[in-house]
Amino acid sequence: MKTSYLPRLAVRVFDEPLLIRPRKLYVILQAIGPRLGLTDVDVEFIASRMPMDEEDDPDELDEMAQSKPYEVTPDGIAVIGVGGTLVKKAGWMDAWSGLQSYEMIRAGFQDAIADPRIQGILLDVDSPGGEVGGLFDLAGEIFAGRQEKPIYAAANDVAFSAAYALASSAERLFVTSTGGVGSVGVIAIHVDQSSFDEKVGRKYTAVYAGAKKNDFNPHEALTDSAKDELQTQIDSLYDMFVGLVSQNRQMKAALVRNTEAGLFYGAKAISAGLADEVGTRDHALAAVAQAVKARKQLRVAASAGAQIAEREASMSQDVTNKADAPGAPVAPATETKPAEVPAIAAAPAPTQATPAPSAAPGPPAPPEAAAIEARVNAENQRKVAMCMIAKRADLIPQALTMSEAQLSELLLAAGAQESQRTAIQSHTQAAPVGAEAQLNAAATQIAANRNVTFAQAYVQAMNQNPKLYQQYLAEKSASRPI
Repeated sequence: MKTSYLPRLAVRVFDEPLLIRPRKLYVILQAIGPRLGLTDVDVEFIASRMPMDEEDDPDELDEMAQSKPYEVTPDGIAVIGVGGTLVKKAGWMDAWSGLQSYEMIRAGFQDAIADPRIQGILLDVDSPGGEVGGLFDLAGEIFAGRQEKPIYAAANDVAFSAAYALASSAERLFVTSTGGVGSVGVIAIHVDQSSFDEKVGRKYTAVYAGAKKNDFNPHEALTDSAKDELQTQIDSLYDMFVGLVSQNRQMKAALVRNTEAGLFYGAKAISAGLADEVGTRDHALAAVAQAVKARKQLRVAASAGAQIAEREASMSQDVTNKADAPGAPVAPATETKPAEVPAIAAAPAPTQATPAPSAAPGPPAPPEAAAIEARVNAENQRKVAMCMIAKRADLIPQALTMSEAQLSELLLAAGAQESQRTAIQSHTQAAPVGAEAQLNAAATQIAANRNVTFAQAYVQAMNQNPKLYQQYLAEKSASRPI
């Protein structure tokens, strides 16, 4: 197979002065080297002749040789960029034209999910959307990946249409104060240039077989049947898009449709239920790190609970076995009594030899009882200490009825609920008047009663008050600058 050396690109990389950091040039050579006919050995040889940065060392260069196609923070968070116009497939040079393929995003995502060193994932989104082909499959993978690792997204600054489909598939979606999300809709455009052809003196004749083969010919007006067929396809894709967002955001499909493919910016995106929090990329990264920590705590608590349950079951079995053990010698003692009769008959006088069996001691108390009692007392003391440290003395009676692992989960949940109440109070104080204020009040009540996030509560409030939500959308449209 003949190798393509792409000479036009080669002359821009080699034999030309470059103002670029050696580390970055090394990464570029790794990416484009194979397309220029360079082997891995060639790339490593070139890298060995380049000057190192002051903070670089040979170990770091070795690490770069295995670098990821995405950013990795010191906390082990993979930052996967979703930017530009999204397409199903793209050439490696298309990124220079502002295109990014779903295949490229998928490759990075799958690598981050599979690598145990990656603790969580942040989708850094800044895209107006793009093609339909390949979108829904990738969105499904992201949604399923939430079971493996914390996956958050940040609209930094925009996540519209296809980009929003991907961002909404994350567990939690941040949007910057000026960023936007939404555009849940589908569009197709037909260009009829027949009038232009006539002006320039051109006439196109299509020869075809099959009644629909010539549909959407740009040199002819769009027929009614072709338009109806295109509308049917658009409606079907719209249903899929609405269903996807409804699943990802836990919203009723009717509420998603009611957005009418509108664009929602900043706090308005939160009120519409299309995002969870206003924050920057750094805020989102911090949230992912916190989610990673919380998952680790839950895993540790679950593991500890399982070990405690297993240990308690084992000790209970040991106690049962040892309690039954003293009864085993009793049966042989009664069975040997008839065997002593001949001995007594051989010696007429000493009948006192028989008292020995009657003096056999009864079953002793289980030797582990004291140890078990001491262990239980120690565990109860630790539970009380855990409640006092968490400043939740009111939970002590309940704590004594559960394992330490269960208590740890309870205290974590109680702390999260308290933080949520604080967030809800802050959100409510800043809420505007009108339909949005009424939705805020309803969401506040739901969040407090059901122990859910404010965004989730807001979605439930919209589901319960569709007319109020319609009023909110009307107010929003009326206040939008023309």
